[in-house]
Amino acid sequence: MAEEKLFCTCSDRECPNHPANHDKGCTPCIRKNLRSGEIPTCFFVSALGETDGISDWSRESFARLVMEKAEGEAD
Repeated sequence: MAEEKLFCTCSDRECPNHPANHDKGCTPCIRKNLRSGEIPTCFFVSALGETDGISDWSRESFARLVMEKAEGEAD
């Protein structure tokens, strides 16, 4: 599981679901986010880059921010 831990882009190592805190990889994080209607932080980071200032991790917020970024890049 060491490779999965290195892959994780989430900086919230305090989270009990972070792969650095157990040997189950990303499964606990994905499961928690699916139940909560949220998108994992790593998806935000890979799609948007910096996540400072984001407090809404919902699917809707993710879609909106991705679209805003795409519109900004098209200008």
